[in-house]
Amino acid sequence: MITPTSPTSSDIVTVATNVTSSRSTIKNVTITYTTDNWKSSNTTVVASYNSTSNTAKGQIPALPPSTHIEYYITAFDNVPTKTVNDNNGSYFTYNVTTSTSLISTSTITYILVAIAIGAAVATVAIMILKAPQGKSKGAKSTSTQGQDWNRNSSP
Repeated sequence: MITPTSPTSSDIVTVATNVTSSRSTIKNVTITYTTDNWKSSNTTVVASYNSTSNTAKGQIPALPPSTHIEYYITAFDNVPTKTVNDNNGSYFTYNVTTSTSLISTSTITYILVAIAIGAAVATVAIMILKAPQGKSKGAKSTSTQGQDWNRNSSP
């Protein structure tokens, strides 16, 4: 079983499997995988093993989009016995899809920023159009030059 079940190019894939031995205690578990159909390269990772739950978990790193991965699991016990689970010769497989989460997030962010800027420009434009035409608010029609500003003084 792999997690996530449909990995993208940004996902580390966790392979989990149940491992038991009727003869002895499990010593270690490995996962061997290839990205080129076993032609020239393969990689082996050591899985962690929980003897209480009999579960082994190993991680395959994030790989580029459109990569086809094939893998098998090998368990070693203390006898020592090596047991390979290669899905009856068909290997376990999955395909890496393109990661869209970063593209979607940045696209949504750009759209929201554009909407906010558009709303701000529209608000300012409406305020300008609704402003009274003619005299400005700061101009006064009466002159203050000859007024007596000292009310407590006597003539």
